[in-house]
Amino acid sequence: MFTHMLWFEELPSTQDFLKDKSLPFGTVVVSNRQTRGRGRYGRSWHSQDGGLYFSFLLEDMNNLQELPLVFGLSVCEFLESLGVVPSIKWVNDVYVEGKKICGILVEKSKGKVIVGIGLNVNQGSFPKNLQATSMLLASGREYKCVDVLLILTDYILKNLDLFKSKGFLALRDKIKARLLFLDQEVIIYNDPPVVGILTDLSEKGELVITTAEGSKKIISGELTLRGFGLS
Repeated sequence: MFTHMLWFEELPSTQDFLKDKSLPFGTVVVSNRQTRGRGRYGRSWHSQDGGLYFSFLLEDMNNLQELPLVFGLSVCEFLESLGVVPSIKWVNDVYVEGKKICGILVEKSKGKVIVGIGLNVNQGSFPKNLQATSMLLASGREYKCVDVLLILTDYILKNLDLFKSKGFLALRDKIKARLLFLDQEVIIYNDPPVVGILTDLSEKGELVITTAEGSKKIISGELTLRGFGLS
């Protein structure tokens, strides 16, 4: 499925590169550095040397909401194969030992779906204001980014094929088992904020929160443990 690959030393953003160019579905764009890397809500993504930053093109589909979770599971399964223990922070991040190791961005533009993944691979340190980690820090080993990309895309394709053929329910239990903050009291920063126990993941990828007013399904918002603020 990934039929074309472009690898750059530096780009402003692999995501924007695919938005601006007319390239075939299945194209993967990789950059060793990004000067304007970004994540959800337009937040900047620290894209220094040592990380793996790539985006790829998919044909348009309707059920985009679940895709970040599908790709988060793929990243988790890859990291688990290396002996690392990751968690999925709903809806689009992967964490290791309370620190972000990967961010995922799914966008729709001009009849195509663009998926961006930033994975911290060989960084030995991060700015003090970032709660981040890397594969190097988590495992004590350095990795070749090209090898990481080739193996990770195998996990991505496997789960994407299952998602397309059998739907989100075929993957939901695996994703739920890796959910960060499961069975803990959380806050969803939304309008208005929702406070309760994260008890489940719906058949559509929504968080199920048990509140004082009953069970609520959450489709969007920022998730954090109660008392810890946004992270």
